[in-house]
Amino acid sequence: MKPPIEESRVLTEHFFRQSYTKMIAVLVSHFGLDQISLAEDVVQDTLVSAMEQWSVKGIPDNPGGWLMQVAKRKAINALQRKRAYEKNVLPAWSTLYAPDMEEINDSTLKMIFTCCHPELPPESQVSLALKTLCGLSVDEISHAMLTTSSNINKRLYRAKQKFRTGRISFSIPEGEDLKERLSNVCTTLFLLFNEGYYSLHHEDTIRMDLCYEAIRLIKQIERNFPDYKKARALHALMLFNIARFESRLDDKGGLLILAEQDRTRWDQNLIVEGLECLHQSLDTHTPNKYQLMAGIAAEHCLAPDFQSTNWKSILQQYQILRKLDNNLLIRFNGLIAQFYAGEKAEALSELTTLANHSFFESNSLVFLTLAVFHHEMKDRAGSKAFFSKAVYLSQTIAERSLIENVIQKYH
Repeated sequence: MKPPIEESRVLTEHFFRQSYTKMIAVLVSHFGLDQISLAEDVVQDTLVSAMEQWSVKGIPDNPGGWLMQVAKRKAINALQRKRAYEKNVLPAWSTLYAPDMEEINDSTLKMIFTCCHPELPPESQVSLALKTLCGLSVDEISHAMLTTSSNINKRLYRAKQKFRTGRISFSIPEGEDLKERLSNVCTTLFLLFNEGYYSLHHEDTIRMDLCYEAIRLIKQIERNFPDYKKARALHALMLFNIARFESRLDDKGGLLILAEQDRTRWDQNLIVEGLECLHQSLDTHTPNKYQLMAGIAAEHCLAPDFQSTNWKSILQQYQILRKLDNNLLIRFNGLIAQFYAGEKAEALSELTTLANHSFFESNSLVFLTLAVFHHEMKDRAGSKAFFSKAVYLSQTIAERSLIENVIQKYH
């Protein structure tokens, strides 16, 4: 029995997401970095074909193999139109009919590091990796990178131009170059996970496919570089967050704030696994930001309820974290910890100032937090004004639902 069209669409997206990186990496491995744009176009076109055919004929027995075969045929057709088939394609395809798992894994790893080459500006490295490895749209990347779609398009064009000139090799770096690029890989996967965990540009507020794709890629880094503790700490952070998946949405699909989540639904097995990853990552003299962020997440996971949370420990970790990465979102979250750790007046004052920053001018959650702070400080008029502003700034149905649920709780 064939699945309904909607179910087929969801399954198609799932298989495509799982195969995207492998398909891009194998195509680039055989045809070279100068053909990366063609590879991306072919893989995207393959998804369209899969959605059209699978909705009618059903999911094939070997969806991954189907996607690779269709991508191969489309690449041949595209390159034939460029009159490059006889010279560039036919010899390469003779070895591409059945790439083994070792070749696929090696090509994927090379693709990860190539996207994070030091000749590319850091912002271009992350943008390219999110596009090429993870299949995010330009709009999704612009949201994750906190910039415009136009800027992302420019970064992608300039990065691919360097590939076309042959200045960047498709290889795994060594020595200090390896350490630098591993750090950039972690940044990319962290942004990918965040885009999945709270997606403003998708009909699903939580995109579990992106989160699990980030975890799959960080595991691949861990397997190949087991002594790189930053990757292990990032893995721990991801596990603590996905452990709370089931409790983040209410029965109607609306977001729930941490204080309202049913902690009995948190996945204790994932929490235990996260604690083990965090413990394994601590074999280093200098803490990194992912260890601190995972430590903060661990405190939330271990608390039996919101009121029992060790906010003083969380505040201390945020204070150390700010010395390593003092970005505005970390400052914002640190102020929440400061408020619940007992320094309410100080936290409210600093958050009021921070909310005036242009970065937060359209961020509904910052003004929702101000509303809650004012309410808990017995300022009902101020609370009401900030609640209204938070509702006005909300961008999605789920976000508006979250704010309205909080308003109902406090009124």
